[in-house]
Amino acid sequence: MALIVMLTGRFHMSKRDVMALVKDLYDIDTSEGSVINIEKIATEALDEVYERIHRFVIQGLMPRYFDETSWRDSGKRHYVWIATNELAAFYQIDARRSQEALLKIVGTHTKVACVTDRYSAYNAINGPRQYCLAHLIRDFHAFAEQEGETGEIAAKIENELRKACKIDGDSRKGEISRRQRGQRLAHSKRRLSELFLDAIAFGSKKLEDFCWRLDDEFDRLWTFASVEGMEPTNNLAERDLRKIVLWRNKSYGTRSEGGKRFVERITSVVETVKKSGNNILNFLEEALDAFFHKKSAPCINPIWGF
Repeated sequence: MALIVMLTGRFHMSKRDVMALVKDLYDIDTSEGSVINIEKIATEALDEVYERIHRFVIQGLMPRYFDETSWRDSGKRHYVWIATNELAAFYQIDARRSQEALLKIVGTHTKVACVTDRYSAYNAINGPRQYCLAHLIRDFHAFAEQEGETGEIAAKIENELRKACKIDGDSRKGEISRRQRGQRLAHSKRRLSELFLDAIAFGSKKLEDFCWRLDDEFDRLWTFASVEGMEPTNNLAERDLRKIVLWRNKSYGTRSEGGKRFVERITSVVETVKKSGNNILNFLEEALDAFFHKKSAPCINPIWGF
Protein backbone atom coordinates (compact mmCIF):
# COMPACT_ATOMS: atom_id res chain seq x y z
CA MET A 1 0.00 0.00 0.00
CA ALA A 2 2.83 2.40 0.82
CA LEU A 3 4.42 1.67 -2.55
CA ILE A 4 1.17 2.38 -4.40
CA VAL A 5 0.76 5.66 -2.52
CA MET A 6 4.36 6.55 -3.38
CA LEU A 7 3.80 5.85 -7.07
CA THR A 8 0.63 7.93 -7.36
CA GLY A 9 1.40 10.60 -4.75
CA ARG A 10 5.10 11.26 -5.21
CA PHE A 11 5.88 10.09 -8.74
CA HIS A 12 2.41 11.04 -10.07
CA MET A 13 1.96 7.86 -12.05
CA SER A 14 -1.47 7.14 -13.51
CA LYS A 15 -3.56 4.49 -11.82
CA ARG A 16 -3.35 2.27 -14.89
CA ASP A 17 0.45 2.44 -14.88
CA VAL A 18 0.51 1.63 -11.17
CA MET A 19 -1.74 -1.38 -11.74
CA ALA A 20 0.58 -2.62 -14.49
CA LEU A 21 3.73 -2.12 -12.38
CA VAL A 22 2.28 -3.93 -9.36
CA LYS A 23 1.33 -6.81 -11.64
CA ASP A 24 4.87 -6.98 -13.08
CA LEU A 25 6.58 -6.68 -9.68
CA TYR A 26 4.38 -8.92 -7.53
CA ASP A 27 2.03 -10.71 -9.95
CA ILE A 28 -0.88 -9.14 -8.07
CA ASP A 29 -4.00 -8.05 -9.94
CA THR A 30 -5.38 -4.71 -8.79
CA SER A 31 -8.14 -2.46 -10.06
CA GLU A 32 -8.48 1.29 -10.37
CA GLY A 33 -11.00 1.14 -7.52
CA SER A 34 -8.43 -0.63 -5.33
CA VAL A 35 -5.87 2.11 -5.95
CA ILE A 36 -8.47 4.77 -5.09
CA ASN A 37 -9.39 2.92 -1.87
CA ILE A 38 -5.72 2.71 -0.87
CA GLU A 39 -5.38 6.46 -1.43
CA LYS A 40 -8.41 7.03 0.82
CA ILE A 41 -6.85 4.90 3.57
CA ALA A 42 -3.55 6.76 3.22
CA THR A 43 -5.40 10.07 3.47
CA GLU A 44 -6.83 9.04 6.85
CA ALA A 45 -3.51 7.61 8.00
CA LEU A 46 -1.70 10.86 7.21
CA ASP A 47 -4.35 13.23 8.56
CA GLU A 48 -2.72 13.56 11.98
CA VAL A 49 0.70 14.20 10.45
CA TYR A 50 -0.83 16.76 8.09
CA GLU A 51 -2.28 18.72 11.02
CA ARG A 52 1.05 18.62 12.85
CA ILE A 53 2.82 20.05 9.80
CA HIS A 54 0.18 22.78 9.61
CA ARG A 55 0.63 23.78 13.25
CA PHE A 56 4.41 23.77 12.98
CA VAL A 57 4.54 25.98 9.90
CA ILE A 58 1.91 28.49 11.02
CA GLN A 59 2.49 28.60 14.78
CA GLY A 60 6.24 27.96 14.86
CA LEU A 61 8.97 30.57 15.22
CA MET A 62 10.55 30.11 11.79
CA PRO A 63 9.73 32.62 9.03
CA ARG A 64 7.22 31.12 6.64
CA TYR A 65 6.83 31.62 2.90
CA PHE A 66 3.43 31.80 1.16
CA ASP A 67 2.44 31.35 -2.46
CA GLU A 68 -0.34 29.87 -4.58
CA THR A 69 -0.86 28.33 -8.01
CA SER A 70 -3.83 27.20 -10.07
CA TRP A 71 -5.34 23.71 -9.91
CA ARG A 72 -8.28 21.90 -11.52
CA ASP A 73 -11.00 20.09 -9.61
CA SER A 74 -13.91 18.54 -11.50
CA GLY A 75 -13.00 20.77 -14.44
CA LYS A 76 -13.24 23.98 -12.38
CA ARG A 77 -10.44 26.34 -11.46
CA HIS A 78 -9.12 25.90 -7.92
CA TYR A 79 -5.90 27.00 -6.24
CA VAL A 80 -3.18 25.23 -4.30
CA TRP A 81 -1.92 27.40 -1.44
CA ILE A 82 1.43 26.70 0.18
CA ALA A 83 2.86 27.75 3.52
CA THR A 84 6.41 26.51 3.90
CA ASN A 85 9.64 26.95 5.84
CA GLU A 86 13.05 25.31 5.93
CA LEU A 87 11.77 22.15 7.64
CA ALA A 88 8.17 21.62 6.52
CA ALA A 89 5.73 22.36 3.70
CA PHE A 90 1.94 22.62 4.03
CA TYR A 91 -0.39 22.49 1.00
CA GLN A 92 -4.10 23.27 0.87
CA ILE A 93 -6.49 23.33 -2.10
CA ASP A 94 -9.26 25.92 -2.18
CA ALA A 95 -11.81 27.05 -4.75
CA ARG A 96 -10.83 30.68 -4.13
CA ARG A 97 -7.75 32.83 -4.43
CA SER A 98 -8.73 35.28 -1.72
CA GLN A 99 -8.09 36.47 1.82
CA GLU A 100 -10.76 34.04 3.02
CA ALA A 101 -8.78 31.13 1.56
CA LEU A 102 -5.57 32.39 3.16
CA LEU A 103 -7.27 32.80 6.54
CA LYS A 104 -8.31 29.15 6.42
CA ILE A 105 -4.59 28.40 6.63
CA VAL A 106 -3.37 31.02 9.10
CA GLY A 107 -6.52 31.18 11.24
CA THR A 108 -6.03 33.67 14.05
CA HIS A 109 -2.25 33.59 13.63
CA THR A 110 -2.14 36.66 11.38
CA LYS A 111 0.87 38.24 13.08
CA VAL A 112 3.31 35.72 11.66
CA ALA A 113 6.62 36.72 10.07
CA CYS A 114 6.44 35.83 6.41
CA VAL A 115 7.65 36.40 2.86
CA THR A 116 5.09 36.87 0.07
CA ASP A 117 4.59 38.55 -3.25
CA ARG A 118 2.53 41.76 -3.37
CA TYR A 119 -0.82 40.05 -3.99
CA SER A 120 -3.48 41.90 -1.97
CA ALA A 121 -4.83 38.74 -0.27
CA TYR A 122 -1.70 38.66 1.87
CA ASN A 123 -2.68 41.99 3.44
CA ALA A 124 -4.65 39.84 5.89
CA ILE A 125 -1.28 39.12 7.51
CA ASN A 126 -0.26 42.00 9.74
CA GLY A 127 2.96 40.62 11.16
CA PRO A 128 6.48 41.35 9.87
CA ARG A 129 6.15 40.86 6.11
CA GLN A 130 8.81 40.84 3.41
CA TYR A 131 8.01 41.48 -0.24
CA CYS A 132 9.81 39.06 -2.53
CA LEU A 133 12.76 40.94 -4.02
CA ALA A 134 13.07 38.42 -6.86
CA HIS A 135 9.63 39.48 -8.11
CA LEU A 136 10.66 43.14 -7.93
CA ILE A 137 13.91 42.45 -9.76
CA ARG A 138 11.90 40.95 -12.63
CA ASP A 139 9.54 43.93 -12.61
CA PHE A 140 12.35 46.48 -12.76
CA HIS A 141 14.20 44.43 -15.37
CA ALA A 142 11.19 44.89 -17.67
CA PHE A 143 11.35 48.67 -17.11
CA ALA A 144 15.14 48.60 -17.67
CA GLU A 145 14.61 47.38 -21.23
CA GLN A 146 12.96 50.69 -22.11
CA GLU A 147 14.97 53.51 -23.63
CA GLY A 148 15.88 56.81 -21.99
CA GLU A 149 15.92 57.78 -18.33
CA THR A 150 13.23 55.27 -17.41
CA GLY A 151 15.42 52.38 -18.53
CA GLU A 152 18.56 53.81 -16.92
CA ILE A 153 16.94 54.44 -13.53
CA ALA A 154 15.15 51.07 -13.53
CA ALA A 155 18.44 49.30 -14.32
CA LYS A 156 20.06 50.98 -11.32
CA ILE A 157 17.17 49.95 -9.08
CA GLU A 158 17.36 46.39 -10.38
CA ASN A 159 21.09 46.32 -9.68
CA GLU A 160 20.59 47.64 -6.13
CA LEU A 161 18.00 44.97 -5.37
CA ARG A 162 20.37 42.30 -6.67
CA LYS A 163 23.11 43.70 -4.41
CA ALA A 164 20.82 43.41 -1.38
CA CYS A 165 20.13 39.74 -2.19
CA LYS A 166 23.86 39.09 -2.66
CA ILE A 167 24.72 40.74 0.66
CA ASP A 168 22.25 38.45 2.42
CA GLY A 169 23.59 35.43 0.55
CA ASP A 170 27.20 36.28 1.42
CA SER A 171 26.22 36.56 5.07
CA ARG A 172 24.50 33.16 5.03
CA LYS A 173 27.63 31.59 3.53
CA GLY A 174 29.79 33.20 6.23
CA GLU A 175 31.71 35.32 3.74
CA ILE A 176 30.88 38.56 5.60
CA SER A 177 30.12 39.25 9.26
CA ARG A 178 26.71 40.24 10.62
CA ARG A 179 28.06 43.72 11.23
CA GLN A 180 29.22 44.03 7.62
CA ARG A 181 25.85 42.72 6.47
CA GLY A 182 24.03 45.38 8.48
CA GLN A 183 26.26 48.19 7.25
CA ARG A 184 26.00 47.17 3.59
CA LEU A 185 22.24 46.68 3.73
CA ALA A 186 21.82 50.10 5.38
CA HIS A 187 23.80 51.69 2.55
CA SER A 188 21.79 49.76 -0.04
CA LYS A 189 18.53 50.87 1.60
CA ARG A 190 19.54 54.55 1.44
CA ARG A 191 20.66 54.18 -2.15
CA LEU A 192 17.40 52.51 -3.17
CA SER A 193 15.35 55.26 -1.51
CA GLU A 194 17.24 57.87 -3.55
CA LEU A 195 16.68 55.90 -6.76
CA PHE A 196 12.95 55.69 -6.08
CA LEU A 197 12.86 59.49 -5.83
CA ASP A 198 14.71 59.69 -9.17
CA ALA A 199 12.19 57.31 -10.73
CA ILE A 200 9.26 59.34 -9.41
CA ALA A 201 10.79 62.59 -10.70
CA PHE A 202 12.23 61.51 -14.05
CA GLY A 203 10.74 58.15 -14.99
CA SER A 204 7.74 57.28 -17.13
CA LYS A 205 4.25 57.50 -15.67
CA LYS A 206 4.14 53.72 -15.16
CA LEU A 207 7.51 53.66 -13.40
CA GLU A 208 6.54 56.68 -11.32
CA ASP A 209 3.29 55.05 -10.16
CA PHE A 210 5.03 51.75 -9.44
CA CYS A 211 7.72 53.41 -7.32
CA TRP A 212 5.14 55.54 -5.49
CA ARG A 213 3.33 52.38 -4.41
CA LEU A 214 6.55 50.71 -3.32
CA ASP A 215 7.74 53.82 -1.51
CA ASP A 216 4.57 53.78 0.61
CA GLU A 217 5.52 50.28 1.80
CA PHE A 218 9.28 50.71 1.60
CA ASP A 219 10.00 48.91 4.88
CA ARG A 220 8.52 45.69 3.45
CA LEU A 221 11.48 45.53 1.12
CA TRP A 222 13.81 45.29 4.12
CA THR A 223 12.03 43.16 6.71
CA PHE A 224 14.54 40.36 6.08
CA ALA A 225 17.30 42.60 7.46
CA SER A 226 15.80 42.48 10.96
CA VAL A 227 14.01 39.09 11.17
CA GLU A 228 16.33 36.22 12.05
CA GLY A 229 16.51 33.58 9.33
CA MET A 230 14.24 35.36 6.86
CA GLU A 231 15.28 35.39 3.19
CA PRO A 232 14.72 38.41 0.92
CA THR A 233 12.96 36.33 -1.75
CA ASN A 234 10.06 33.89 -1.93
CA ASN A 235 12.13 31.34 -3.85
CA LEU A 236 11.58 28.64 -1.22
CA ALA A 237 7.80 28.69 -1.71
CA GLU A 238 8.18 28.78 -5.49
CA ARG A 239 10.52 25.77 -5.43
CA ASP A 240 8.14 23.82 -3.21
CA LEU A 241 5.21 24.69 -5.48
CA ARG A 242 6.95 23.23 -8.54
CA LYS A 243 6.12 19.71 -7.36
CA ILE A 244 2.40 20.43 -7.46
CA VAL A 245 2.76 22.24 -10.80
CA LEU A 246 4.39 19.13 -12.30
CA TRP A 247 1.54 16.99 -10.98
CA ARG A 248 -1.02 19.42 -12.43
CA ASN A 249 0.68 19.30 -15.83
CA LYS A 250 0.67 15.50 -15.87
CA SER A 251 -2.96 15.07 -14.83
CA TYR A 252 -6.40 16.63 -15.07
CA GLY A 253 -6.26 17.65 -11.41
CA THR A 254 -8.75 16.08 -9.02
CA ARG A 255 -12.38 15.10 -9.37
CA SER A 256 -13.61 14.76 -5.79
CA GLU A 257 -13.23 16.03 -2.26
CA GLY A 258 -11.37 12.83 -1.42
CA GLY A 259 -8.96 13.40 -4.28
CA LYS A 260 -8.18 16.92 -3.07
CA ARG A 261 -7.59 15.71 0.48
CA PHE A 262 -5.20 13.03 -0.79
CA VAL A 263 -3.21 15.53 -2.87
CA GLU A 264 -2.96 17.94 0.09
CA ARG A 265 -1.80 15.32 2.56
CA ILE A 266 0.52 13.22 0.45
CA THR A 267 2.28 16.28 -0.99
CA SER A 268 2.67 17.91 2.43
CA VAL A 269 4.07 14.72 3.93
CA VAL A 270 6.35 13.80 1.02
CA GLU A 271 7.90 17.27 0.74
CA THR A 272 8.34 17.56 4.52
CA VAL A 273 9.96 14.13 4.78
CA LYS A 274 12.29 15.11 1.92
CA LYS A 275 13.33 18.23 3.84
CA SER A 276 14.18 16.03 6.83
CA GLY A 277 16.33 13.71 4.70
CA ASN A 278 14.37 10.63 5.81
CA ASN A 279 13.15 7.72 3.68
CA ILE A 280 9.67 8.50 2.33
CA LEU A 281 8.61 4.90 1.67
CA ASN A 282 9.61 3.85 5.19
CA PHE A 283 7.64 6.71 6.71
CA LEU A 284 4.53 5.85 4.71
CA GLU A 285 4.83 2.23 5.83
CA GLU A 286 5.09 3.34 9.47
CA ALA A 287 2.10 5.68 9.12
CA LEU A 288 -0.09 2.98 7.57
CA ASP A 289 1.03 0.42 10.15
CA ALA A 290 0.16 2.84 12.98
CA PHE A 291 -3.24 3.51 11.39
CA PHE A 292 -4.18 -0.18 11.19
CA HIS A 293 -3.00 -0.77 14.76
CA LYS A 294 -4.90 2.33 15.97
CA LYS A 295 -1.72 3.99 17.21
CA SER A 296 -0.62 7.60 17.01
CA ALA A 297 0.97 8.48 13.67
CA PRO A 298 4.80 8.62 13.61
CA CYS A 299 6.66 11.92 13.73
CA ILE A 300 8.67 13.14 10.77
CA ASN A 301 10.82 15.31 12.99
CA PRO A 302 10.44 14.40 16.69
CA ILE A 303 12.79 17.22 17.78
CA TRP A 304 10.41 19.83 16.38
CA GLY A 305 7.28 17.88 17.28
CA PHE A 306 5.69 17.21 13.88
